[in-house]
Amino acid sequence: MKLINNFPASASAAVLSVAAAVRPVLSVFAAVAVFLMSASAVSAQTRLPSIIGSGMVLQQSADVPVWGWDTPGQQVRISVSWSSDIYEAVAGSDGRWETEVSTPSAGGPFTVTVEGSQKLTLKDVLAGEVWICSGQSNMAMPVRGYTSQPVEDSYSTVLEAPQYSGRIHIFNVTKDSSSVAKADCEGRWRDATCKNVASTSAVAWGFAVRLAEALDVPVGIVVSAYGGTRIEPWVPADALADALEGVIPAKSIDRKLSERNVPGKKPSAAGTIYNAMIAPLAPYKAKGFLWYQGCSSRNDYSHYASMQTALVSEWRNAWRDEDASMPFIFATIAPYSYGDADDDVRAYFVENQLSSLSMIPGSHAVVTEGFGEKDCIHPSRKGPVADQMAWTALATEYGMDGIPVGYPAYGRHEINGDTVTIYFSNAGYGLCPSYGEPVRGFRVAGKDRVFHEAEAVIKGNPLRVEVRSGEVKAPVAVRYSFLNWCESNLTSLYGVPVPPFRTDSWPREN
Repeated sequence: MKLINNFPASASAAVLSVAAAVRPVLSVFAAVAVFLMSASAVSAQTRLPSIIGSGMVLQQSADVPVWGWDTPGQQVRISVSWSSDIYEAVAGSDGRWETEVSTPSAGGPFTVTVEGSQKLTLKDVLAGEVWICSGQSNMAMPVRGYTSQPVEDSYSTVLEAPQYSGRIHIFNVTKDSSSVAKADCEGRWRDATCKNVASTSAVAWGFAVRLAEALDVPVGIVVSAYGGTRIEPWVPADALADALEGVIPAKSIDRKLSERNVPGKKPSAAGTIYNAMIAPLAPYKAKGFLWYQGCSSRNDYSHYASMQTALVSEWRNAWRDEDASMPFIFATIAPYSYGDADDDVRAYFVENQLSSLSMIPGSHAVVTEGFGEKDCIHPSRKGPVADQMAWTALATEYGMDGIPVGYPAYGRHEINGDTVTIYFSNAGYGLCPSYGEPVRGFRVAGKDRVFHEAEAVIKGNPLRVEVRSGEVKAPVAVRYSFLNWCESNLTSLYGVPVPPFRTDSWPREN
């Protein structure tokens, strides 16, 4: 800054003295001015959420939201390499801008250029099918497995990963929680390499591979999972309260909503994982949701379905899915001892999980009976879970014929002397095991309500299973796989398991 002397000569000495004193102060002002100008320049940057970046997979043939932040009032232009269209938006008073971009049919790689206060070029962008994959540890479990807890075929899966480079991209959301909804999360899109696949969800990866092979399109999987968590942190608190009103006592609702996250422990407060790991992803366009959670929520066996229904409703709202067209495919929790193999809380929980099918439009269940392990809560057989999820999506969302949908389910029963005959629905090609192998997992009770192991035989024309126990001469109820853990092996011809079921409606004895 230049000083101009307008004083008379007689005052020159005094003025020079003052000027010398003022000069350091002015230097400080100048430094502050430079700092403020620099800060202004930094704030005037075009910023995108982490989910929108190089390597992303965009839902094909759709109008997909693209958003970010810039200086309020800044015009933002988006150009894409697959067409000559230009898309525009203006940053609002909070700096956020948003527009919709029309995507091509499956293909790539493409580039997307965003020009606002600065120019950003996103490379290696694909158009294909995008799925949100969420839940707790059995969804989070990576292809390489957990410590001393392997995943079946992990070695070959990792070795084959590079075959899907440029065909499957992965976005893993970093674990986080927050008391308020966040605008962004930590993560970035990655290509299919041995290293990247080894560290991503085995279920999500298996699902992606089956879709990529069957549809011959790129697939993007967004994995937002957090081990050891109940469902409450995944649901906004107000939605959770509304869903449980009249379902459980008010004091129980208050107890759930009063939960607070404790440092060093898994987040438990309602909505806190949703705020940090789901809200920042929406409304990134996706085909649907995969959900594998419940082990930590098993004691909520009387009302879990109500909470899961609220979760789906809130997630669909966040994704602006007004007509509930985004499918919700969930896995039941697998057999495991939970400290007492002969307890039945898991079976009651699965029963409640499945009841949500009638509550949630566009929902589908994947059954895990027969895949569990008595002494490990993380079954190594993740492939069959991924298979069923992929079969379900391919048949219901992509119109592929000849693929089994759903699972064989208990239909009705008849009692004749010492024999109970069970009839099944959705078992058009018969039941297994075949060739005389014993059917395991059935128990029979008389009017004393004491269950005993039973023999079961598959019969045809009409398809049925006949169940009897030498210890129960006058049976009144049959249960199948209705324990925390038991060996059960009744499946469809395709190997889809029959879920736990019971012919009685007796309340659980706590």
